[in-house]
Amino acid sequence: MEQCIVEQGSRIGIVDLGSNSFRVLLGTYDGSQWQNEPKQLWTTRLGKRHSNGLLTEEAMERGVQALKEIEEILTDYGATIRIALATSAIRESGNGKDFLEKAMQVCPMEYRVLSGEEEATYGFIGATVYENPDFHYATIDVGGGSTEIALGDANHVYFTKSYPAGAVRMQDISREGPQRVWEETVRMWDELPIEGMFGEFIGIGGTATSLAAIDLQMERYDPRRIQGHRMDRGTIEAMILQLRYMSREERLEVKGLQPGRVDIIVPGAEIITSLMDTYQIGSIVVSEADGLEGWQAQYGAK
Repeated sequence: MEQCIVEQGSRIGIVDLGSNSFRVLLGTYDGSQWQNEPKQLWTTRLGKRHSNGLLTEEAMERGVQALKEIEEILTDYGATIRIALATSAIRESGNGKDFLEKAMQVCPMEYRVLSGEEEATYGFIGATVYENPDFHYATIDVGGGSTEIALGDANHVYFTKSYPAGAVRMQDISREGPQRVWEETVRMWDELPIEGMFGEFIGIGGTATSLAAIDLQMERYDPRRIQGHRMDRGTIEAMILQLRYMSREERLEVKGLQPGRVDIIVPGAEIITSLMDTYQIGSIVVSEADGLEGWQAQYGAK
């Protein structure tokens, strides 16, 4: 990854245009590292597309309205480096470019459509910055429209794959029955070519952090407690069984579960357990840091 030199005091705003939500990371460079603000989130459900794969007008309007608010936040913060990263909902839809044209009008910045492999790579870089450089790690990012897996060590990411399985995408399939997401995905995953001494599977993205917040029964989301939280297979399965048969109103009362995820947390968690079964993963460690920090890492002093 090529590094871009920035000056002390530089301010950055990175926007993740995800399939379920838009997120913003704000940070100020202190001369040696980024001092970041807590991430902010807007539930847009952009990935809830027409049957022909096109973004709906309603979804695009939700996205535009979110970007109007994001524009004000970036301006008030004084972000001079402004980057938006588009993922599966936009890269897969035939009218994704139409949405980006509208987005540029209300929130001018550099827009980049990431490939699935790029998404996986930057997620790995962001999540493993705190990990042991002597070990190899795998990251699992269950998003709204896709799931990315990456494998590597401190020197390079040598395996990346994006799969068409996300919490929003699998929502209707999950409603068909408690085994349907598992049946739909379990044959999808590729063998992981681990090249060295293995450390951990790291869960990143909204599904993993939401499950961690539920497990911790958070009244208020605290990224410091999320970072490094471990969950085993049985714990996640127990949450699935509890949440699956709750009404929407009951889920809204669950500590740690954000309103924007009440209807997609079960399919997202089922994707994770499918992966855990395939790779015989006993537990995952959750990282609050992800692709936003991974992208940010290329800006700094050499």
